Amino acid sequence: MSLASVSRGRALLAAAVVLAATLPVWAAEPASAARASGASSGAEPTGPLLVWIDAPRDAFDETGLQASLARELGREVSLVDAAAAAGVRVHLIGASQAEVRYQSPTGEQLSRTVELPPDRERAVQVVTWLTVNLVRDEATELLDALRARRKQEAEARAAEQANDEAAADKAAADKATADKAAADKAAADKAAAEAARQKALQDAQPKPARDELLREPLRSIDAAVATPLSFLKDSPKRQLHLQLALGYGDAGGVSGVTASLGALRVRRELLGAALGLGAALVGGSTRGAVVSTGYSQVDGELDGVVMAAGAAVQLGSGARGAVAAAGGAVAGNLTGALLGGGFATARSLHGVGIAGAAAVIRGPSDGILISGGASWSAQHRGVQISGGVNVARDLAGVALAPINVHRRVRGVQLGIINVAEDVDAAIGVISVSKNGRVQPLLWTSLDGSVHLAIKSVAGWAFTQLGGGVDLSEAKVSYDGGVGLHLPLGKSFFLEPGLHYMALLATADASGAPDEQRVLFLVDLGWRAGNQLDLLLGGGVRQTVAGGDGATLAPEAHAGLAFF
Repeated sequence: MSLASVSRGRALLAAAVVLAATLPVWAAEPASAARASGASSGAEPTGPLLVWIDAPRDAFDETGLQASLARELGREVSLVDAAAAAGVRVHLIGASQAEVRYQSPTGEQLSRTVELPPDRERAVQVVTWLTVNLVRDEATELLDALRARRKQEAEARAAEQANDEAAADKAAADKATADKAAADKAAADKAAAEAARQKALQDAQPKPARDELLREPLRSIDAAVATPLSFLKDSPKRQLHLQLALGYGDAGGVSGVTASLGALRVRRELLGAALGLGAALVGGSTRGAVVSTGYSQVDGELDGVVMAAGAAVQLGSGARGAVAAAGGAVAGNLTGALLGGGFATARSLHGVGIAGAAAVIRGPSDGILISGGASWSAQHRGVQISGGVNVARDLAGVALAPINVHRRVRGVQLGIINVAEDVDAAIGVISVSKNGRVQPLLWTSLDGSVHLAIKSVAGWAFTQLGGGVDLSEAKVSYDGGVGLHLPLGKSFFLEPGLHYMALLATADASGAPDEQRVLFLVDLGWRAGNQLDLLLGGGVRQTVAGGDGATLAPEAHAGLAFF
């Protein structure tokens, strides 16, 4: 693009802005001027452009205007003293207006008046743009540009109005939603306040006084066949030190010992021991021991032991000690030991929980949780061991079971199948986690054997199990490995591990292994995208049984893991 076309473009843009501010006032008739300009548009001016400037001394930069016109028009510009000889006459009206008159080569005269900015340099630019417009007769182009600009402005105003209307509609909808939410909250607050008021009224009502137990040292020992067939017929109203019953004993409270060959009941607190061959029931808190060969129950808090051959139940909010039963053990928030030959459950546990079939902790637990079948805890910290399946939403510690299922594990899962959303490390045949992957692995060794395995990566651990074949020596093998999975940046990782391999001759693969090896290997891996791992590594292998007597040998291998 030439300098003249750039200058013409800038002059056209600036003149369009000026034309948008004030409409032109043409000295000659508009129609005749347009026709004359159209007739002369093809004529190229010759000679210098003569310019006469009428302005007070030092009020206008005449030399600057001369240079600016010459630059914009690309022709010589001369300043003259006689107005009659000039093609362009610039007349300053005060300090804020300028009138420019131009006489074209065909004789028509065009004029225009424009407001001037106070800055002298900007004033020169405005007069230059106006003069260039008149000399080149670009009014038609300027008017087209002005119309286009006004159309754009109208469209912009319409779009802005539409946006304002949409914003107003959204604001109204938001206000309606906020008003409804405020109304709902006010209603809920009112209902809560009314409920609180009703509760306060209920609390203010005088509670019926609890009958005091009869405390008479000389009448605190009872013997009964079956209460009330007893020495103290009103024993359910008394605080006893000793009660012995053949079939059924009933006491208000016991500070000592109560025993029955059948069943016994302590209606309130027990401080001491309750021994019932069939059942032992305590309606209040217990400090001591409640033991039965059938069923034992404490309704209040426990500081001691509840034991039964059938079931032992503690229903109070807190317990310290032990709840144990050959059948089932049930406790509240227990600190101590929970032992159930069949099942064991507690609201929370801090200590040891052991169950033959299932151990269920409905809230948090910490310590050791062991079950022959299944164990479950809302959140466990410590060790969780099961012969079947371990389940917990969150685990901080170690889980050992054939199947481990957790949400978040800060520790290690050890099992055949491990499942977790997020795990530090999982070691097993199959370990599935969102921060890991299960992959078929194809690899070949330095001795020419080819192997296929299933590899599980979970957190910072990996495990693999598979088999291989060595056609050159007519051998098959099965192998397994475990090790660390250590990320090295975004795509690379390092896997040091310990592997076991057993080799058998293909002629009799059903017998004992002909050779057993332990391999110490380190693999460097590259994660190519999200579907492929490239592995290259090596180390040493040690023959621990059978073979040709070579105990140590170098080992190198390469492999591909998919998905």
